[in-house]
Amino acid sequence: MKTVAKIDPEKEYENAKKLIEMASRQVLGNSDASALDASVDNLITAARVLMEREERRRGSGNPPAKDPKPKGRKEGESREESKKLPSQKFPNLEILEQIIAPEVIPTCSCCGKGMKESGLFDVTEKLEIIPKRFYILRNKRVKFNCSNCHGSMVNTPPVPSIVPTSNYGDSLIIDVALNKYCDLLPIERYVAIAARGGLDGELPAQSLIGLTHHFANFLMAVYDKIKLEVQSTLILMGDETPHKMLEGDEKKNWYLWGFFANQACYYEVHNTRSGDVVFNFLKEAKAEYLLSDGYAGYSKAVREINQQFNKKIIEVHCNAHAYRYFEEASITWKEESQVFLELYGEIYELEKKRKELQGKITSTEQLEFRKKMVPLFEQIKNKCEEQKKNAMPESGLIKAFNYFLNHYNGLTICTNNISVPLDNNLAERELRSPVVGRKTWFGTHSKRGALTNAVLFSIVSSCKMNNINPRNYFPWIVERIHKKENIMTPFEYAQYLASQPPPSTG
Repeated sequence: MKTVAKIDPEKEYENAKKLIEMASRQVLGNSDASALDASVDNLITAARVLMEREERRRGSGNPPAKDPKPKGRKEGESREESKKLPSQKFPNLEILEQIIAPEVIPTCSCCGKGMKESGLFDVTEKLEIIPKRFYILRNKRVKFNCSNCHGSMVNTPPVPSIVPTSNYGDSLIIDVALNKYCDLLPIERYVAIAARGGLDGELPAQSLIGLTHHFANFLMAVYDKIKLEVQSTLILMGDETPHKMLEGDEKKNWYLWGFFANQACYYEVHNTRSGDVVFNFLKEAKAEYLLSDGYAGYSKAVREINQQFNKKIIEVHCNAHAYRYFEEASITWKEESQVFLELYGEIYELEKKRKELQGKITSTEQLEFRKKMVPLFEQIKNKCEEQKKNAMPESGLIKAFNYFLNHYNGLTICTNNISVPLDNNLAERELRSPVVGRKTWFGTHSKRGALTNAVLFSIVSSCKMNNINPRNYFPWIVERIHKKENIMTPFEYAQYLASQPPPSTG
């Protein structure tokens, strides 16, 4: 069997340099030594490029975490805190007590006589669960007739429901929708779990999918109101991700577009990645800044909006993207990329300190942290311009240089306005659930399914953004719609909860 040795180009490069230095002193002349030295430099550059191309072809794995979190405890949690009783960890849970006594009364080990209860207990606690219980709710509506003339009969009005003609109740519809769009569980798996849980008879998956479409229509007013919330923000963030249309349209490659504010998430699904989607959203928006990853569709939309509607929207770019370009380049060009990663590390360290003091210092004082970033950005710019002259064409390093230099103004706007985020991480974080969902159920089977995807993800993501449990909000808003009361978005619901007096402890 032939054995292939693994070659480290960087190590071989260092060895070759040492041999050239020795040979130049003993055998070669200065011109020959310089030529050989240049040839070796070219060879290592070519090797780096080949390694980078192979790395892109294979895909790079995630590096191991530098500081793995301790198992069994949350980060920053002391060992004493991790030993708290369940009633201390979950103070809002109902406590069910049971007194456990032996079937046979014990006898005293000293005198041998029977013992009596001391009134003391050895108390332990365990967190338990009552499995999900499916049941049938039979509504018997009272009918009235006239005992005098027997001329008419009146029936009690039906209880409002999401789908009045369906055999499935509101609680089941909400549970199915949240299992899919909050917990990212395919409906087919929900059906299988229900069967294993003891549900006699199989739930039809297609019927449940149809219920999510009806539910999205039922919540359309909430979806529309979330759109208005996002359009009313002055600082808007945008991002997009592929969305597969498995059937129902000739075009298979669609896109899920996300527009984000600090209090709401709004998604739309379109069969294009054209900037027209951004244009149509912006023309009714009050945004003064648009933060994106630098995709040309956003720039085109901003230019056209500013020209046609006499607006002054400023395009902002994402520093996390710039950092990632240098990080990816460091796989092959480690030494050359190190200085840029260190400078960005200092920028993000300043931002971390600013956030830690956010509630304690004024906006003007916070802006001073951003002002300290300006010399660091200028250093990165100068080094990019200097090293770009000698960088290998089409390498990861040249891509990092180009992204930073081409978007320099957009990357540094945050140093003049404390309200402008340093990066677009909020948008990328909120797109994570739809992306995981896409990998789980591969795509949607119809345009209606794509709309349902956008509506329910918008509401669920807006709940999470406002630290609202979707399983509390959804039943609440459904009941509110049934009663024809004012509709509240998750952001308004969070404000409503904050305005309520704390529950009585007496």
